[in-house]
Amino acid sequence: MRKEWTLILTAKTEKGKLIVLSRELERERLREWRKVQAFFCTQCNSPVQLKVGDIIIPHFAHLKDAACTTLFSEGESKAHLQGKRQLYEFFRKKVRQVELEPFLKMLSQRPDILITTQSGSIPIEFQCSTIPITDMESRSAGYRGIGMKPLWILQTPAKFSALPTGVGMFHFSKFHESFFTHSHPEGQLLLTYNPQTERFHYFTSLVHIAGKRYIGIHRTLPLSSQVFPFARPKTPSEVEIRRYVALYLSMRHKFLQSRVLLNTRGVNNSFLRMCYELRVIPADLPPWIGLPVPFSESFRGHDCEWQLAFYYYLRRKGFNFKDVSRNQIRNYVSGLEESSEEQEKACMNYRNFLISVDVDSDQKAADFAEEKIVRLISERLLAKRYEN
Repeated sequence: MRKEWTLILTAKTEKGKLIVLSRELERERLREWRKVQAFFCTQCNSPVQLKVGDIIIPHFAHLKDAACTTLFSEGESKAHLQGKRQLYEFFRKKVRQVELEPFLKMLSQRPDILITTQSGSIPIEFQCSTIPITDMESRSAGYRGIGMKPLWILQTPAKFSALPTGVGMFHFSKFHESFFTHSHPEGQLLLTYNPQTERFHYFTSLVHIAGKRYIGIHRTLPLSSQVFPFARPKTPSEVEIRRYVALYLSMRHKFLQSRVLLNTRGVNNSFLRMCYELRVIPADLPPWIGLPVPFSESFRGHDCEWQLAFYYYLRRKGFNFKDVSRNQIRNYVSGLEESSEEQEKACMNYRNFLISVDVDSDQKAADFAEEKIVRLISERLLAKRYEN
């Protein structure tokens, strides 16, 4: 990783007074100030320079021969400086105790912002560059180890900033997914912040399609209208749910077409081989194979793939959906590559929903209208639950 000098927004004077470079301090005043005032790093006490240019916002920087343990970072950009200063000023209006760039000696870590509420301290990390997910996990584990629950906020990626609001198809990398949060009843959510426009971007009610693709709702909120704890997204409307269903069915159709048209492995393609053995044409796959059930994102492939494989397993074992138990599902999942508890939950949710709409594994064709997919997505996004 390329190293750059750490740019900071806080320093102290010779008398120990903390200086925070907020937007209230005008550039001309700062230029005059640096002629008569010396500044020092709040951590290592070495001298720092006050830099006041016309492009990057005013900031402090260590001298090149400094030996501060936090001297190097992944690189501070203009957006990072702007974002953490804007977020600091936002939190200062919402929370009684806010610190910018405090150094936590017990961890040797310096969060961008630290806020303290009645329920405890929350480190805020505004992330503008792509770093190893393991680094994020390590920093988060350090915070949690001393009783703090960190909040990571991703800078809005450039490709997302101009996206129209409303229901759409989005591509999220593994790095983006590491910023996902899950709450009830909203489900999976990605919250980002754009310091250039001073707007939060919400990507909510995320439903995984395959690989990096998700269906979700994109909304924005000005920093001036944000609250803390952060505003929670609205539940999808009936019109938005209908849009989800249309997109999902369109992507399902494209997937099934691609499995035939783009196949280069012939009978070695496991999906086509299972279709052949089950005596079903991929285009005529029953509509109840390939459903967006909760936890389906634990399978990176399309829902048609893992659900067909599950159905194929049940047929070979002679089970109906009503007959298969949780232990049998656990045994099935344990035999998969990179199996997980979430995959077990996905299979259970799939089983339960099919039972609730009277589908069993022996049916060649079921009365499975589009309205049942509307129901499934409604239950998932509106946090209703089918019973069995």
